[in-house]
Amino acid sequence: MQPPLPHRRGPGDTVSEPRTVGVAVESRRSPGGLTSLVATNLAFRRSWTASTLSMMGTRTLSVAYPMLAITLTGSPSWTGWVVCAATLPGLLCYLPAGTVVDRLGPRLVMTWCELAKGLLMAVTCGALLLGGLEIGHLLVIAFAEGCLAVFSSVAEIALIPAVARPAEVGTALAVHETTVHAVGLTGRSLGGVLYACGPAVVFLANAVAFLSAAGTMARTPVRETPVRPVRLSLMDEIRVGLREIWGNDFLRSATILTALINLVVQALTVVFVTHMTQTRESPALIGVILAAAGVGGVAGALISPQRQRIAGKVPAYRLAEWIGLTRRGRSMLLVHTWMCAAALLLALTTALAPSAFALALLMIGLAGGLSNVTIRTVISRVPADKLARVAGVSRLVSYGGGALGPLLAGLLYASADVWVTAATLTVAMFSLALAATVVRPFRKGLSPGWPPQKA
Repeated sequence: MQPPLPHRRGPGDTVSEPRTVGVAVESRRSPGGLTSLVATNLAFRRSWTASTLSMMGTRTLSVAYPMLAITLTGSPSWTGWVVCAATLPGLLCYLPAGTVVDRLGPRLVMTWCELAKGLLMAVTCGALLLGGLEIGHLLVIAFAEGCLAVFSSVAEIALIPAVARPAEVGTALAVHETTVHAVGLTGRSLGGVLYACGPAVVFLANAVAFLSAAGTMARTPVRETPVRPVRLSLMDEIRVGLREIWGNDFLRSATILTALINLVVQALTVVFVTHMTQTRESPALIGVILAAAGVGGVAGALISPQRQRIAGKVPAYRLAEWIGLTRRGRSMLLVHTWMCAAALLLALTTALAPSAFALALLMIGLAGGLSNVTIRTVISRVPADKLARVAGVSRLVSYGGGALGPLLAGLLYASADVWVTAATLTVAMFSLALAATVVRPFRKGLSPGWPPQKA
């Protein structure tokens, strides 16, 4: 196994000492279990509450924006532009967000972003009630809220190591990853329900949620790392994060592999939805099937802290170690890749049958939840004054892979039928899994190494 490379000081690095902002974070050691984490760590409870409110609001808005665009204009074209305005910040803002969070601190950035989002939602609600909201206003609102959401999400990632004790970081990351998938399952449905009560209702609810998140975060005790003022250009600061990822064998390999997996999986999902729509299947059935990925993600994130114990009960322990389930030799990313390949093969050999595709998404979600916690645990051990920049780069590459997937599916589908497209994607995933297994440097890079960590 290849342990993460030691930190080397480079351009843009600063020397800093940690300090606690607000009420002191509990220093008494305690077990790293979920019950102990939630019961004894006030800082984590508050940050988790704020993150959940923020994520839930963002998910409900992903439904509210296109529905409101249709209500205002009746035009699918304008609806597409509004969705584009809401998603474009994911490609534009992750890198600068990491730099800003590293400079100012995650608590401050998240507090102000949530406050700004809350005020923006309140203004939108008021404009709706007064009848003064137009489609141009909605475009600006969706883009501004999307930018603020990206900055806030990067701050969330950087915040976890600052509110959890070292022995609890893995559990805290698993809880946060579970929340991400759980909110993904419920947020869109909640958005539809709130919108059915009236367009202004969903924006009023989000104003309350975002302002509550800001207030909760402002009262959260956080171990922050103050840094000296940095006079580097934005691009130089971003390069620091890029170098940190590229210099770490695991993060480099995991970031590339995750982006490629997301690209292929999202492409196949678009192919499936298109096929189901053309065969006149129920939209409700399609929604239930797609929800299987979220269910798997929740399960994977929940069992992640217990993976070592589970592997110890596997009779073929050496096999479990070889495929990466044990502490000493685990490579969850390799398991993730092969599970995705098996899932795609299952979907293809069953002719994209709804039940089989739901099982395939469940497998993909389960593996994704496990591997996401692994990646985020390694990111949490990056030097504190670079953590947000590394997280921003990782999120951008992962988001970019998912965003390119539908484009790839469209190009393949335009030149071949559904079965050739599905077969091509399955072969691509198996080729990726085989490369990750056979190419020794790639395989070694996918094992994080897990150096000893203080409790």
